[in-house]
Amino acid sequence: PSEGEKRKHITNRFHKTKMVNYNGIAMAEPVIIDQTEEEPEPVVVIDRTVSDPPDKIAAPMPVHHREHTSMFNRKHFVWAFLAIFIVIGIVLAVVLPRKEPAPEHEARDPPISVDFSTGVSLVTSYAIETTIRSRLARTSITMEVANALDCSSIHAISLQLPLNTRIASLKTIANDGCTSSGDVKELSKARETFMESASNGVPSAYVEAQDSFSHSLQVAIPPLGTSTVELVLEQLLQQRLGEVNFEIPFSPNENVDSVVFDLTVEDTAGKPVDFSFDFNVPGVYEASSEDGNPTNKTSAIHLDIPDARQYDLPQVIRGKYNPGDLPENGLLYTDGKCFEHFFHPASMAPMPRNFLFVLDASEAMNDGSKLESAKTALTSFIDNIIKPEDTFTIQTFDNKGTDQLWGSGQGTVDEKEDAKQFVNTLTASRTGGNLHEAFLEGLLRAKHDAEMSNDNVATILIMLSGGYASRGETNRTKIAEHIYELNEEGTVKIFSIGYQGSADMQLLDAIALMNRGVSAPILQGQDDFAQQIISYLESEVGSILMSDVIVKYSAGPSKTMEVFGETHKLFPVLADGYEVVVRGLIGDSDGDPSLNAITTASTMNGIKTWELSATPNTDDAAKSSLCFQSYAHDRITQLLRYYDASDFLGSDLLKSLVTLSSNDCKEEDFAKCVRREALRLAIEGNVVVKGLTAIVTVDDEQCMKLEEQAEVCLDGTTPDGTPPRESDNDYYGMSADGRYTYSSGASAPSHSWVSLFFLFSAWFFVAVLKI
Repeated sequence: PSEGEKRKHITNRFHKTKMVNYNGIAMAEPVIIDQTEEEPEPVVVIDRTVSDPPDKIAAPMPVHHREHTSMFNRKHFVWAFLAIFIVIGIVLAVVLPRKEPAPEHEARDPPISVDFSTGVSLVTSYAIETTIRSRLARTSITMEVANALDCSSIHAISLQLPLNTRIASLKTIANDGCTSSGDVKELSKARETFMESASNGVPSAYVEAQDSFSHSLQVAIPPLGTSTVELVLEQLLQQRLGEVNFEIPFSPNENVDSVVFDLTVEDTAGKPVDFSFDFNVPGVYEASSEDGNPTNKTSAIHLDIPDARQYDLPQVIRGKYNPGDLPENGLLYTDGKCFEHFFHPASMAPMPRNFLFVLDASEAMNDGSKLESAKTALTSFIDNIIKPEDTFTIQTFDNKGTDQLWGSGQGTVDEKEDAKQFVNTLTASRTGGNLHEAFLEGLLRAKHDAEMSNDNVATILIMLSGGYASRGETNRTKIAEHIYELNEEGTVKIFSIGYQGSADMQLLDAIALMNRGVSAPILQGQDDFAQQIISYLESEVGSILMSDVIVKYSAGPSKTMEVFGETHKLFPVLADGYEVVVRGLIGDSDGDPSLNAITTASTMNGIKTWELSATPNTDDAAKSSLCFQSYAHDRITQLLRYYDASDFLGSDLLKSLVTLSSNDCKEEDFAKCVRREALRLAIEGNVVVKGLTAIVTVDDEQCMKLEEQAEVCLDGTTPDGTPPRESDNDYYGMSADGRYTYSSGASAPSHSWVSLFFLFSAWFFVAVLKI
């Protein structure tokens, strides 16, 4: 044979494979074939089923026939697929909306929403005046905002307010002297009112709570004019460790041209008292002495800072003062409709305590300095707070309820040194936290200690958590229920501390509510973590004077007057330097209008009772108004805490913990009635509550109105609302969170999508044909 024929013979000697089906299982059988034909033998696919006789096996299809059929089907598929794409493209081009020319103002004006600024405006002056009297800090902030454009502008300011601060009033004063006062409305209605006023170019202001600390203030300013805003804030204060701490919002979250500040601190009689505050700005005022400690002041403070932009001014300043001692049986005020009760006995011996510290040592504590801060705070507490008559136990947890355990031991010097060495060796693990078992095992140990102790010993469990429950039982409702069931009689007082942003504060707060305890977050951006933990422990459980404090009220000897809607009346413990504060409402009376308070508590010397009476004081209208507003703020805070915890509590338990001012709740979900009462109080007491209410100025009909053709600024560059040039595609748009943002190339989004669709179709068609 020739060379070509030799290569053909060699090439055609190859292995072939027959695919055989044995009872539904595909198997390959290699076959060696020495083929000399020019045309290859067709590859055969055999379906050899046991039940099929050989004569019923289908004849194989030649390869060239199969390839021809495959190519024919592929072309049909491509043309069919392309036809479908063309039809869909035509439909999209017709159906998708085109950007038709719109009227002048409709083409550019996005809907005005909250928390945004428009136009060009500036805060030209900012004044803060604070007066502190007894347990209330009242701060008035007055600012002037100027508009540079001949259109109505909106200026947004973010304010950082202290915790437990409420907005008492809001006013706007136009440059013609016209004043509009603020009303608290349900959140959606307040937003609607402000957006309508702002859209019409009417001077107005709006304040909404963003979170526990931040509030957003928006001011609508007339064309080429100014708007002056007066915002009055009130902070409820409370005595801790024998001192009353206060915080004052000083500057907004933006630079202002000038700042004026006035501060006065008075006692209950209106006389100046010594106070200290931590305002230290070189070149303006330095409140600290040479050793770095704040100096005491009695006289009022006045600061005038005309060049405020040159200084790094704090947003909040802090201070404290000594309020003096309360009467032995407390202080009770009533105006016949509202009452306030302050109680802190001075002559009490401290009670011995059983402490059980449950410390998170899971992977959540590896973040930053969490574990080291907790160890520092716990070491300080052992050194300074634990007494020889106390007992204490330290339990750590990670993926198990108990990881390491020290104690229990007495508060002797040797035991305390051994406990501190144990604390110093603690490290965080790389596993999640079993919060469920940690609580339950800690409760079992604490209850055992309580059973072994005398009746005058207070048993306290302190939980310090850095994360969520991620091991063991993670159902938050079950965790809360199991803890409550184990501690239903309230033998163990539960105090919880959690790192804000990582700990499950909602669950910790619900557990505290259910067990008559207290919870507190460790806040970012304030004192260091260790100092916050130390301050919390010292103020809450540092020196316990009494436990299981119960306060009851009755109206007059005839008891014809109803007392209702009280704030917390049950307190797990009362620490030295702390005070019990209860507020409530009083119904109408046909007889004796006097109010009686009876306080009962366990003390070092057994059960003790204090009684106190007061007659209505109707001569001081300002104090009467302050009483109701303080009550509304305190009561709303209480109701919303229960509402937030309602998922864990359940309706039956919630009803046993909360007494509403009226018993007409017909909702199956009792939490809805709790929220409804909070909303009613917020509107009646003029209180702004996050997610519930906002305050907005309502236009006075006598105030000057803008002309109907007045324009609302959008971005400062196109105050008349006309579209920009064709080459200028960047303009303000509305983001999902209600802020104005720049958007680009948005003139015809539908056509862009259609173009991409056809490009993809062409690419797909060419790619398939080349296969």
